[in-house]
Amino acid sequence: MNKSRILGPAFAALLAFAGPAQAASMPGMGELSGKVAADAALGQLSVYAFNTDKSVGYQVFVVNGAYRATNLFPGHYEISLRGTVGQLNWDLPQPSAKLEIKANDKATSDLAMKAQQLPPTYIGGMTYADAKVEPYDKIFPPGRGRDVMERVCFGCHTAQLYPYNKERTYPTGRPLHDKDGWAITVERMANGVAFNTPGKASNFDAALLKPGDQEALVDYLAQNFGEDAPLRAVQQTTQPALDPAALEKVEFVEYRFLNKPGEDPHWVHTPDFDGKGNVWIMDRPQGLAFVNPQTAEIVDHLGHGGGEYLTVDTDGTVWYGGFRHYDPKTKTHDEYKFEGGKNGRNIGVSTMAIDRNGDIWLSLLSAGAFAKYERKSDTVKWWDVPILRARPYGLTLDHEDKVWFAGYHNSAVARFDPKTQEFKNFFLTPETPTNIRRISFDSKNIGWASTWGSPGFNPTLFRLDPKTGDVRRFKIDIANANPYDAECDKNDNVWIATDNHLVKFDQKTEKFTTYPLPERSDVPKLAITREGAVWYGPRNGGQSGGLGGIAGVMYPDKDSIKSFAAYYDDGNARNRKAQYKGPGTPVTGKIKLVPAAPQNPGAYAKALGLKDTGTQAGAPAGIEGGASRE
Repeated sequence: MNKSRILGPAFAALLAFAGPAQAASMPGMGELSGKVAADAALGQLSVYAFNTDKSVGYQVFVVNGAYRATNLFPGHYEISLRGTVGQLNWDLPQPSAKLEIKANDKATSDLAMKAQQLPPTYIGGMTYADAKVEPYDKIFPPGRGRDVMERVCFGCHTAQLYPYNKERTYPTGRPLHDKDGWAITVERMANGVAFNTPGKASNFDAALLKPGDQEALVDYLAQNFGEDAPLRAVQQTTQPALDPAALEKVEFVEYRFLNKPGEDPHWVHTPDFDGKGNVWIMDRPQGLAFVNPQTAEIVDHLGHGGGEYLTVDTDGTVWYGGFRHYDPKTKTHDEYKFEGGKNGRNIGVSTMAIDRNGDIWLSLLSAGAFAKYERKSDTVKWWDVPILRARPYGLTLDHEDKVWFAGYHNSAVARFDPKTQEFKNFFLTPETPTNIRRISFDSKNIGWASTWGSPGFNPTLFRLDPKTGDVRRFKIDIANANPYDAECDKNDNVWIATDNHLVKFDQKTEKFTTYPLPERSDVPKLAITREGAVWYGPRNGGQSGGLGGIAGVMYPDKDSIKSFAAYYDDGNARNRKAQYKGPGTPVTGKIKLVPAAPQNPGAYAKALGLKDTGTQAGAPAGIEGGASRE
């Protein structure tokens, strides 16, 4: 037995470990366990074990004064005792140890942390290491300007976007503004054209601003968040309740590819499974990363990045970005563009879904449209969405093969029937502006979605019955959270991706269980295996946190792990592609131009009673990369 110890006082919270029955690790893998001495006032602690040979990290939680990690790749490890993301103790110092874990080894390392005062931490899933942490009311003084922000602006943007007054690149920053700059920004949001798409509406309904509100908002932004405002971050004052019994069972595994000097930082987005147990994850803006979770092999296919979404075809090729098709064998890609201009116009794709016929449905956020790639004709057809501010973002297929998408700026989700060509809109929050990012469906064809922005910081999970239109709401108990994705597993549990946490909602008990991530980060998109493991990409852990690319997976029960291979359940909408048995699409390394005209010209203007300007007769403007972080 390999044993390591960090010496320290035996505090009152050190208790004997008597955990549940433990399954053996997979053959050739190791285990790590130990006791932890720490004062109970320090809160929920976690242990992170990083394999420096393979760049694989494991997180488990300290429960009853002990911890245990299973299925560790053999190698040299750095082991850290630390606070827990999303808790008030996250910024605690990290006592650490080093040891080697060999195949089939059961290593131990006892850890200790001294009693100390908790330093203040801040809300949100981004890193603000150089910011001064201050209370919300000090950063956002009460008044009419704040009332407008909370009612209108926070429907899409997080509280931290404003006080961290530092010009950083997308997705973690914003331009600096004086009063004139803020006036231009507010005017553009209220009355300009979103994403510069001709003939379409503004970001939000200007009617939300009462007389005098716009001027009050500009004055408030200029006074509190002008060009010379200091770098600040809103203090975290509450923390979500955690279930020790659930934390004792869970284990996170992270496959990491680190940032390198002189290269753009890695920051990941969407994971997908290839049908052979492997995982691909979008590495924006550089490439497409391949991960073999059974061996920890990572291959980053640089030079083929762009966009935020990918889907792996049945032949092993990868569709991604806006709109490209990559063959990892030949290391070449095709790019599809709308006809027009000298070199065509980009197709700004946000999400993709392969159907049973091998065709691919595409959401075109910036254009307020969606499209279909037809396999047989190797071309793209698109539809203008005749719904005000719908702007398709997250897109999926239900069990009846209808196409659903989240309305980015209209507090709703919408359905398109490919057979009848009919659209139907379902408002989730008709009374307030709310940013909906994604929707998924359980086995009973009930839709589930969550809020990204939330006026009054009221993160919510929504249940939609498409047959009746009935909407139920369940409050997520994480203050200032910005839930991005809601994905159903085969048992109809709903998994929610939000800042610093994965959250499970049990439909039978209507209770939430919260699992803190290993890193401070937001999580855009989930992918769930047939065994219930939840794969994710901690996007801002790489971008603002400087951790590089990470393909992460959470196992709700570490003693049930039989393999690290990742496969979809047959009923998962993202596995609809497995039913396609036809030929793949060859990659030729060319630009392929597709027709620019929509399938329903004039539909948007007609549905809204607008004058048809003819602007929708040509290809929509494509903004590479889709939605902004905020």
